[in-house]
Amino acid sequence: MRPQRKKNRKGTGAGFMSDLHALAKEMAQRGVGRVFGIPGSGPSLTLLDALEKEGVPFYLTHFEGSAVLMAGAVGRLSGKAGAAIGIKGPGLANMVPGLSACLLEALPVVTISEAYLPGTPSSKSHKRMNHQGLLSAAAKGSRFLAKSGPGFSELAEWAESEVPGPVHLEIAGSPVEVEKEADRESNPGDKIGEADEALKMIRASSRPVLILGSMAMRLKDTTALDALSIPVFSVAAAKGTIDERLPQAAGVYTGVGLEKTPEHRIMAEADLVVSIGLRHNEVLNAVPFKCRSVNIDPLGSAFCGGFRFDAVLTDAEKVTKACFEALREKEWGLDLIEESTRKLRDSLLSGPFLPARVFETVEHHFNHQCRLVLDTGNFCTIGEHIWRVPAPVLYLASGQGRYMGIGLPLALGAAVYDRGAPTAVFLGDGGVGMFVAEIKLAAQYRLPLIILLLTDGYLSSIRGSSLKDHLTERPVTIHRPSWAKTIEGLGVRSEVVGSEAELEEILSSWSPGSGPLFLEIPFNANAYQNMVEGIR
Repeated sequence: MRPQRKKNRKGTGAGFMSDLHALAKEMAQRGVGRVFGIPGSGPSLTLLDALEKEGVPFYLTHFEGSAVLMAGAVGRLSGKAGAAIGIKGPGLANMVPGLSACLLEALPVVTISEAYLPGTPSSKSHKRMNHQGLLSAAAKGSRFLAKSGPGFSELAEWAESEVPGPVHLEIAGSPVEVEKEADRESNPGDKIGEADEALKMIRASSRPVLILGSMAMRLKDTTALDALSIPVFSVAAAKGTIDERLPQAAGVYTGVGLEKTPEHRIMAEADLVVSIGLRHNEVLNAVPFKCRSVNIDPLGSAFCGGFRFDAVLTDAEKVTKACFEALREKEWGLDLIEESTRKLRDSLLSGPFLPARVFETVEHHFNHQCRLVLDTGNFCTIGEHIWRVPAPVLYLASGQGRYMGIGLPLALGAAVYDRGAPTAVFLGDGGVGMFVAEIKLAAQYRLPLIILLLTDGYLSSIRGSSLKDHLTERPVTIHRPSWAKTIEGLGVRSEVVGSEAELEEILSSWSPGSGPLFLEIPFNANAYQNMVEGIR
């Protein structure tokens, strides 16, 4: 929802401190339970002082982009926009990677930075950068703290509205008199189908499948999924929307699943696809289905490019409920799910000690009550297929952007937000180093976090192209790939693991209350490279 212009109130710079205190109070009352970032000596520090007085703790990060990602993780898990703070110019520029990732992954967050007032003479140029240029492609929009509003609550609602993402608030030396129009793209949601049309297709089908996009996580009620007896897929970004331990849970849909995947086996026999919020940016290849298809999405066909649905319905809550009721009358495919899933798991688990067995060991050790956070790489493909997520709050990943490196700050934000369940983040050689300094936060606050580095000494997902096309491997080779001593130096217990038995022994010796644990697990490079064959 776009914040509306309010009636302008008279105000001067003299009252700016009280405006910042009012902002802090509103943030606290709105449920902001923690703030991440790096302050300056100006209004950002004043705001943090006011937030501290409201009982809102601040977590100092080493990079502003990390702060935005941690806040985005809080937003995703809580359903309420997280908050991050930085300075103007370079501080906002450093926020941009986090903003971009939150935009790609639909993570609701309100970022706040210091700024120059509109109309400030160009001669004042200390740390001055084009904020709107930086924000134009990385946020849903931005506003100044203004006498006319909007307030934090309205900005947070905007960040949470479909499609969720980052919204930015600029705080200058005094509140501006007129609010700035937001840079926001409008998606009217053109309605090109009716509910009756979808219900007719469902009733006429004998082998329907359901695909859940990440929008399905934001429906008010998804309990009806538990009663279905047809194959239910989710995109990678929506893992856990259906309890993946249920017999109707068919795993992830990517659009490129190869012969070992349930996707490949089951989609070939489907005669109807019903999808909820299936968008082209949530799959690896958006192509038309080989059967009839209908998508339910409040944004209409704005994000449906490539699928060519027979109908797109926009009244999401009402239509979804009706479709669930119609799909309950159908029953097929559970035997195919069981067969194809078993074959995939047998293939992944029967060979040498590779990431599949690491995922399996960790998942079973915590009895499915450990939050999975995936960075991106070949290991991510394995994790998406083998780890069964029981609920959306137990999963975080870059399922849409495949944004390498963000797994660690997402995991830290999750562990800060929820200490009730351990968080396990899986990183590869490429992603481990980008935000490594933030591990000090885990040590400082004794977070219930396990960091697993799955290493083969290469950027493996790219090395595959080097091998296939007979290109040089030098650009994708990691020099001295071990991080164990470095992480230990940051105050975190670090272990190098060589077998499944060693992994189980170390996990059994660790408790979430003892603080973070780093596990470095090296693998044979060629076996690691080949583990995704037949999957993607």
